Amino acid sequence: MASILYSWEFGANLGHVGAFMPFASQLRTGGHELHWAVTQPGQVGDYLAGEGFTWLPAPMATEAVQPGPPLSYADILLRFGYADPKTLYGLVGAWRELMRLTGARLVLADHAPTALLAARTLDLPVMLFSNGFTVPPRLNPLPNMRPWTDVAASHLHALDDTARDSINTVLHRFGKPALVSTAALFDVAEETMITFPELDHYPQRGPARYWGSLPSAGTGREATWPAACGPRIFAYLRRETTHHVAVLDALQQLGAATLVFFPGIDPALRARYSAPHLSFLDHAADIAQMTREADCAVTYASLATTTAFLLAGKPVLLLPGHLEQYMLARRVEEMGAGRLVNPEQPPGDLRPVLADLLANPGWRGNAEAFAKKYAAFDQNAVLGNLARRVDELLA
Repeated sequence: MASILYSWEFGANLGHVGAFMPFASQLRTGGHELHWAVTQPGQVGDYLAGEGFTWLPAPMATEAVQPGPPLSYADILLRFGYADPKTLYGLVGAWRELMRLTGARLVLADHAPTALLAARTLDLPVMLFSNGFTVPPRLNPLPNMRPWTDVAASHLHALDDTARDSINTVLHRFGKPALVSTAALFDVAEETMITFPELDHYPQRGPARYWGSLPSAGTGREATWPAACGPRIFAYLRRETTHHVAVLDALQQLGAATLVFFPGIDPALRARYSAPHLSFLDHAADIAQMTREADCAVTYASLATTTAFLLAGKPVLLLPGHLEQYMLARRVEEMGAGRLVNPEQPPGDLRPVLADLLANPGWRGNAEAFAKKYAAFDQNAVLGNLARRVDELLA
């Protein structure tokens, strides 16, 4: 069979490799040799080793400090090496060498734009493995990712032009045709949108091929709920979750049976909020159990957890910590299936917000409408469809 390179350049934590793992296992079962290039080997190495894989560090530039948050995907690229053609050329050369050393015949790119560029210089086919955010729509210029902020079109064009010029300088050095726009970087053999149109970070994308979500990697374990009457709440938080203290206050005061998975929580914080009705888990939760038994969820706008609860017809309270999560949370709130806590504003008292999510049938009704729409959706079938598409690309 064939050698395949999974490429992950931007992002943090286990979300990317965890979401990809069921597909990786399917490819390995099919006889393919899968190599991993990951941006955070220190964080994901143990996980990959436990699954029987080896890995290499992904080439990437240190983020250039800029005033204010990124405004478009081109702006993100400029902060990670695309502002300087010489830096970008070095990154592309490193990616090319990874592809050569692994003998890759196909590149699976998970938020790895520079891997796309390197594969283009080698004429290697690419399958994008995208959650929506990682592949912007084919617009020129690439759209404003903060539509609640007024950004001049001329500024968006300037960002695009700078990134495109660096890309084309590198392509010229490898004897390849120039791109007409930055968006053209994402024109590849297969763009797989591993999400649903309602949850696409870019509502302006237009027609696209949505494959749906993949099944959980299955790393969690079942848990026992605290003995408390009434509704149940599952919370998945992180230390970087904006307003996590405010939501722990609300959960403690609400009195509902609550399970909290909060990896790396400060022991003092855990002791402060532990209660007969509120338990902290020492291990990842079994998401299938949580979506089946909880009445709503609190998440940091993790795509996997959020999608799982919506497919179960359960509303969510979303506490995004960065732009990608915020864009997803806005889509869920627009559906009327959850509430968004703005990370750039004081949270206020979240107890009535949670109480409303549990008591107001509108939230659950909208989540159930989403679940009903995709009731026939088979996550395991997606794995088989993706594997067949890989074989077609390799052929």
